[in-house]
Amino acid sequence: MQTTDDCELEYDVLIIGGGPAGLSAALQLGRSLRSVLVCDNGEPRNGPAAEAHGYLTRDGIPPEELRRLGQEEVVKYGGEFRDTKVTDVSRDNNSFTSTLDSGETVISRKVVLATGVSDNLPDTDGFEEFWGSGVHHCPYCHGYEVRGEPLGVMVTDEHMVHYAKLIYNLSDDLVVFTDGYDVFDEESQSLFVKHGIEIEDEPITALNGSNGALESISLADGREVARHALFYPPPMEQHSEIPEQLGLEVDEAGLVDATRSQRGIGLTSVEGLFVAGDASSGGPPSIASAAADGYAVGATVNGELSMEDFGGGW
Repeated sequence: MQTTDDCELEYDVLIIGGGPAGLSAALQLGRSLRSVLVCDNGEPRNGPAAEAHGYLTRDGIPPEELRRLGQEEVVKYGGEFRDTKVTDVSRDNNSFTSTLDSGETVISRKVVLATGVSDNLPDTDGFEEFWGSGVHHCPYCHGYEVRGEPLGVMVTDEHMVHYAKLIYNLSDDLVVFTDGYDVFDEESQSLFVKHGIEIEDEPITALNGSNGALESISLADGREVARHALFYPPPMEQHSEIPEQLGLEVDEAGLVDATRSQRGIGLTSVEGLFVAGDASSGGPPSIASAAADGYAVGATVNGELSMEDFGGGW
């Protein structure tokens, strides 16, 4: 890192977002002797979850502990951190100028967006309260912990019917809630009924429980259905305004369209700008895939820096 004045810092790469994708990218860049700054404002998507699952050798680790261990490894290779939000990014000639909440300005040759996405939760009473404890979006991340319990899955769109099938093998006591939406055709409904799965079409009015434990689901007709966990894949949006600010295209799922070429992965329509992890359309939303994506994007960025310094192109 070079300091050009009291408030201006220079790095090879600025990484915006310090989750598994950002940290993994920073690790590869640090090991490639690149100067790296990671900025994170402390709002991880998996913040409400007590444990993270499916990441080999770290299954069940608290998300904040995983981030702490990742930071320690990045620091070992010279990576630096700022607990701050990046509020503005602009490209000028062959570099980026980024403004931080702290008042500092960062000049970097490359920028990696590892800002993730935010989940748009329903306004239903109790939904946000139980999100990450009694309500889950990923059966692979949290399904095993509630196996055999009375489970529910909320399906509000016909394209989500396949998602309900992923919950089927977790419990013999499964209720599909449509929240009042017309989701099933006759054939699909018959198939679910054939497998002993109840379909509840009444709108949901509240989720009930205590100490983060879901106990029941209230319906518009006054009934309560006892459930110990509810699965629901909410619509997503970019967690940061920077992709829109830089003119990146976002698809119907709320993800940045990242491309793959002989140069590597995570490339965007803005030269020198890369995207890694949940913010992109590169893979399924999980810690393992985010870390793998960050690894590959970090290698891609280093490759670009090397080609630029060496000359001759790809």
